[in-house]
Amino acid sequence: MANDLPEGAPVMLRMSVERENGYLSWLGVQMQNIQYGKSKLTIPFDEKFTDEEETPPTVHNGIVTTLMEQTGELAIRTTLDDPVNDLVEPLNINVNFLHDAVHDLTGYAEVVEMRETSAIATITVESRTATGNMESIATGQGVFRVEN
Repeated sequence: MANDLPEGAPVMLRMSVERENGYLSWLGVQMQNIQYGKSKLTIPFDEKFTDEEETPPTVHNGIVTTLMEQTGELAIRTTLDDPVNDLVEPLNINVNFLHDAVHDLTGYAEVVEMRETSAIATITVESRTATGNMESIATGQGVFRVEN
């Protein structure tokens, strides 16, 4: 396949991420950008996603990990012949938490290796920290099973 997405795939993937997947819709996940082998998703800040005992309240690491998984999966989908219907499921997500987030989360993923039945993506999540700086708050790698 050329390094182009099939016609209509970006629209279908956006609908799948933003409207058709219950928990992603509840989180408010928004697809910002996709291109062959890359994706960018955001989750707008919401107090319900925080560890409220922190001052200021910080986004729970489970929300960060979910964004990493979904951003990696979406990047891999962009490399498949049928990005909407082919199977992509996580086998392992390795997450390095660097800072606490107190604002919107933005996830970036890039496919680094594709094999016949698996794929690997590097993933970074950025947000504002309690000091107000935009930082990488988590980095990692995802290994995904793929089936055409």
